[in-house]
Amino acid sequence: MEMISKIRSYLLETEFSMHCYEDQIDIVNYKEISRISDTGIDILSNQNRIVITGKNLTITRLLEDEVLIKGKFEKIEFR
Repeated sequence: MEMISKIRSYLLETEFSMHCYEDQIDIVNYKEISRISDTGIDILSNQNRIVITGKNLTITRLLEDEVLIKGKFEKIEFR
């Protein structure tokens, strides 16, 4: 049973992760998006509130457990 549990956790990743690129941020396994504007987006995870500020911020992909944000990023804060 332990082997099945390990395979399941590998295939069904449940931990929060955030990958930052030059003009986009990919966030996986977030809890909630609490604020959206073209200058700021607030996202809640199980442990933190992530505050993303910048210019021309847009959500280009929105899935149940993943969000992709594009724009010119100025600051990312963990609160």
